[in-house]
Amino acid sequence: MKRRMHIICVVCAAAVLATGCGRVSKEQLERREEGITLLESGDYEGAVEIFEGLIKDAKRVSDFELDVLKYRAEAEFGFGDYEAAAYTYELLNEVDKKRAEYYYFGALSLARAGDTKTAGERLRAGYDLDKKMERPGFDEAMMALGEAFSAKQSYEQAEEVYVQMARAGRGGAEVYLCQMLLVMEQEDYQRALSIAAKGLELPENTVRKELKFHEAVCYEYLGEYGKALELFQGYVSEFGNDTAAEHEILFLETR
Repeated sequence: MKRRMHIICVVCAAAVLATGCGRVSKEQLERREEGITLLESGDYEGAVEIFEGLIKDAKRVSDFELDVLKYRAEAEFGFGDYEAAAYTYELLNEVDKKRAEYYYFGALSLARAGDTKTAGERLRAGYDLDKKMERPGFDEAMMALGEAFSAKQSYEQAEEVYVQMARAGRGGAEVYLCQMLLVMEQEDYQRALSIAAKGLELPENTVRKELKFHEAVCYEYLGEYGKALELFQGYVSEFGNDTAAEHEILFLETR
């Protein structure tokens, strides 16, 4: 069962702590490595406990503590404690210099938690520091924000996120797939086809299979069964046997 990790007192008061150098013992380094191993193995809860233990008695926020906080945020996110992860990323902005990636990963965490308003604010704060969108986390945060809006059925806001990414040349064909699915959910299949066409034009396309499948689905929903059958047959020819596609082909052959 997921639980909200307690934020330790020394870190809650981090705004008044000075960043400085500090001696790091061999035991602390070994514990950090143990935490990293747990993080990489997927034991996020165990990793969080170790990272919290490493900073609970800190009198100053040294480079070591900053490093541990970064790992703790990653572990909290992996554990699904998105609010805790967002808090830790904001904390890093307070005890370290403000960095676009802290805002972006904080926004990603908040979007996963369903807080679209604060996620948008964090994204804008990160963008103010990173106009070229070069720092890590921007694409992931934007995609998560779009998904969060979609989950709330705030379709206009969700599509605006995807449109902004497409205009900026970010996210690749996945952006068009997400936008296409969003528009299909609103039963605007003709517009969904035009969005798919844009995604299929991209040379490096990791979601071509999904775009082609849903392209055929759109024609089926539009009642153009012959075209849909042709596309599903082409899909199987290109990507191999697919239970869902074969089911659609059997259905369409009877129309």
